[in-house]
Amino acid sequence: MESIRIEKTSKSPLFVLKDGFIGMTGRSTPQNARQLYQPCFNWMNEYVKKPLPETRVDIYFEYVDSASIRCVVDLLLLLEENKGDARIEVNWYYEIYDEDMHELGTYIQTFLKFSFNFIVVEEHQNIII
Repeated sequence: MESIRIEKTSKSPLFVLKDGFIGMTGRSTPQNARQLYQPCFNWMNEYVKKPLPETRVDIYFEYVDSASIRCVVDLLLLLEENKGDARIEVNWYYEIYDEDMHELGTYIQTFLKFSFNFIVVEEHQNIII
């Protein structure tokens, strides 16, 4: 399956989607979250038809608005509902003093059957996905 890489802007995260890996990092405060995330949904709809035995998801948001949160939850639900026997590993990164982002990750996890790995990073650490 063809990989997707969408570079980040001041209002949108970097997206990397390839077989066995989904990554999002940066800020997500777009004017229209559904429009921004639509290429990710298109890719995910194809990927879940034949997912790899293991898929890793890395998420590191500096800030994310509520419309984007809904899109992230919907993407993860789509992956979960169609994973079959595949193993899903979600790594949720958050800065050491950003308890709000940690709480957001635990909140999102409540919608899913798979658990998250919560990974603390130093402030402004660049996570390469």
